[in-house]
Parts: sequence; C-alpha cells; structure tokens
Amino acid sequence: MEQEPPDVLSQRDPAPALAAPADFTDWVARRLPPLEHAARQLTGDDAQAAALARELLGLVAMRWPRLRANDAEHHAPPGAAADRLLQRLFAREAADAMPQHRVRLDLNRTPPARRPGRALPTTAEDEAAALWQRGRATTRRRLLIGGAVGAVALGAAGIRALTTGRDEGPAPLPALPTGPAPLDGVDEVPAVARQLTLPAALVAKLPRELAPGDPARLPALSARPTPRALAVLDAATGGGATGPLLVLGEDGGWRRVDKLPAAAAALLSPGALAPDGTRMAVVTADDLWVVESATGRARKYDAVPQSPVVVWLGPRHLLVAADQLLDVGTGALLPVPTGARDAIAPRRAAGTDAPSTVLELLSAGDPITAPPRVRTWEFDGRYHSEGTVAVTGPGAGRLGRFLGPGFAVAGGGDLVARMCEPMGLPVRADWRPAEAVAVLDPGAARVRRLLVADADVTGGLTLLGWLDRRRVLLSCGAGSGATPGVNQRVLVWDVRDGSLALVATVASGGGLSLADLDGAV
Repeated sequence: MEQEPPDVLSQRDPAPALAAPADFTDWVARRLPPLEHAARQLTGDDAQAAALARELLGLVAMRWPRLRANDAEHHAPPGAAADRLLQRLFAREAADAMPQHRVRLDLNRTPPARRPGRALPTTAEDEAAALWQRGRATTRRRLLIGGAVGAVALGAAGIRALTTGRDEGPAPLPALPTGPAPLDGVDEVPAVARQLTLPAALVAKLPRELAPGDPARLPALSARPTPRALAVLDAATGGGATGPLLVLGEDGGWRRVDKLPAAAAALLSPGALAPDGTRMAVVTADDLWVVESATGRARKYDAVPQSPVVVWLGPRHLLVAADQLLDVGTGALLPVPTGARDAIAPRRAAGTDAPSTVLELLSAGDPITAPPRVRTWEFDGRYHSEGTVAVTGPGAGRLGRFLGPGFAVAGGGDLVARMCEPMGLPVRADWRPAEAVAVLDPGAARVRRLLVADADVTGGLTLLGWLDRRRVLLSCGAGSGATPGVNQRVLVWDVRDGSLALVATVASGGGLSLADLDGAV
C-alpha cells in the first residue's frame, strides 16, 4: 500500500509556547469578555465575534511594550493606553460594518453568562499566551494593516489554506530559489543575508544608508526646515522603543520633528508622507496631526481618523473617513463617499486639485461569498457613483485578505500595489509564504504579479510605494540572520521581470515613509 507523503508543515519543529507578560495576561482576562460580547453584537455570529476579538487583541499585543511605556510616561493606570487603542480599533470595525443599530464597546461592562454549549477558554494565561505568540510572530508594523472584521480565516486557517493550492504532493524543494520563482508570476523575497548582496539601485538624493545617528544631536525641524522631505523615519532601534520621528531633507540632512506628541511615532504609516514631501500626517490614539516640512509647524485637526492608515489623495488632500476628505490648507472637510481602510493612494500624479475619484481594493470573503474586487468611486460634491468589478484570471485565487495601505502609480497602465495574505501557494519545510505584495491592473481587474515573503526568513514585509511606473518600493524588517546595525532593507521590485535590487539599509527598526522619489540613477 502506497504511503501518503508527509505533511510539509510537520517538517518544521513547532515553536515553543511564549509566555505572555503578567500585566498583559491580566489585561486580557479583563478585556476579552466585554470585547467578545460587543463583537457578537456587531457580527451576530459567535465564531466571527471570537475571531474579531482575538484579532484586535493580537494587534494590541504587538504594541504592548510601547503602550506600557506610554502609561508609565504619563503616570496613567496600567492598561490605559491599551484600552484607548482597543476602543479605536473596535470603533473602526463598527464603522466599516455599518450595523443597523449602534454598537459600543464598554470595557467596564460585565457581559452576560456564556451561552450553554459553548466551549470555555482554557485559562487566561493560555489565552494571553496565544495572543502574545501571534503578536510577536508578526512584524511590528502590521498594526497599520490589521483588524478587518469578516469571515475570512485567521492565522492558522490561512496557513492551512496555503497547503491546498496544488494537486501534486509536496516534493522536496530547495531552501530558496536562486532563479525565477517556481510559479508563473510569483516571485519570492530572498533571505536576509541575500538581500544585502542584491544588485544596487541608486536613487537620486537618497543615501545608501539611512542611519541618522543620535536623534538628540540632530537639529529640530522647526529650526532647520526643508522645502521637501524625502523620507520620514521612526527612530526606534529595538525592543518597545518609539521615536522620535526624523525627517530627511533634500539636502541629505536629517532633522528631528519637534512639534508632535511623543505618541505620534508609534503609529507611523507607510503613507504618512505626502507624495510631494511637503507634509506628513500622523495619527495618535485620538488625534490627527499634519506637519509642514517647510516650517516644521504641526497642526492638530478636529477630524478623528478611524484608522492609523494614512491615505493622501493628493499633495493637500487627506482621506480621513467617509464624508471627511481633509483639505490641509484650509482645514475644510469635503464630502467623500468612502473611508481610508481600502482606499488606494495615488502616487506620481500631477496636480493639486481636489480629487474626484477614489479607487479601492476589497478583500475576498468580506462579505463571506465575495471575491476580491476593484471598486471605483466618482464623486462631485454631494453626488457620487460607484462601479465594482471582480478580480479574475489565474492570479485571483492567490489573493487572501488585503492588508494596509495600497498605492497606485499614474501612467503606464495605472497599476496598483497592495499587501495581502497569499493563498494557495506551496509550503516548504523552510518556507511559508504568509505575506505578499500584489500588483494589479485595476482597469482589467487582473493580477499582474505577486511577491511573497516568509517573515521568519526574509523579515517582515512593508509596502512603501512606487519608485517609478514599473518598480515597487518595499522594506523588509530584521528577520533571522540580520546584520547588527541594519534593522531594515529597502528593496525595489521590478514588476516586468520580477527582479529585486537593494536601495538602502536602515539602522532603525521603526516605521518608514517615502515621498515620490526621482527614480534610479
């Protein structure tokens, strides 16, 4: 009798359980019951409620050291910053779900007793440990891309789905390919050590090493402004540290942003810097701030964003939420038919007029039977129209849940790039493609190419935008085997042939945002 081939997932030794800190365990024990109750009111389904609650708690786990430090700095009760973040994340989900009645998360409420027949959690320690393990296994910047409610599977289910995409058995494969990816139109990010040996892509005015040095020794942006910023960087170097935010000017000098609250660095979005580099937008737990590069001044706006994701629809127009398109010059809030969660930020586009279109990439499974879709909104004042087209073709089935901000490049077919959870790709003993950058042609609603990564091997993947009309900018986090003093590598991916090149190394492990650059030299 022929033996079945071994499960490739079993070829990797299971990771040991990672105990959660005691204060996180205590916080989870107090917050999970009311959160799950509110999630049940929102979704109307026990399984979806449990999944949503743990998704949001996992996002908090990723930021726990920073949240703890924030409480200590402001002499707040333990868990206060975590409560604020959780309230914000839940409010965003509630706004996106648009329930018929208002659903509010009351963290001080004791929910009703659990329904008969439902499985009880093991212990608070086990629950917290599972959340902690998940948070630690995900890159720190994944807070910017988390939390969509829906019936799509979570981490473990997603990994299981990766093993179902091919009919043939899991034949042994090399650790990483040295040439083209094994699937047509699918490229792989190489391991950390190989990223440093990729061909160099020199970009005008952007240093090969983004190493600002000691932030305390840098001039303040308000004292040494710059007409245009090329990059903004969270100067965190490891652990639970954050900030301050640093700006790279056109003259090659770094400045320290001195007019923002300390908490602003914790939620730096890849899209924070406006395309022309004249402004950057950052989100704290409750506020939206915009900093002018030319003056260093920071302005707080009354608009309260529902997501830490920042989407510039032009050099001076910031998409905050539905019916909140902020003109940062006048402070006026203009009508807009959709919010920032799935909106695509246009890059390398000319003009400063108020936008009249918004493009979105919508995830498969949200709602449960929906395929991945391209949705286009056209609006003018109070009137708007929308058209939605399903993504088709051989690459459509490889698109799992979309993650974080997406970027469109003007001209050359107006391609769109956005991160997603890849589906149906082969899993090897030393390679689990758990995150990807997808490039789509929105006009044809087809996938052009996919770049996949295993965060354990490559470092966590973050999409940064477009270098030009054919090359995508991205960064990879520390990862296994990272060189001391190099916490990120900025890469450029050519969507014509799948080739990769090294743009720069980054000393900081914090968030990074780039303006529209001048292209390769």
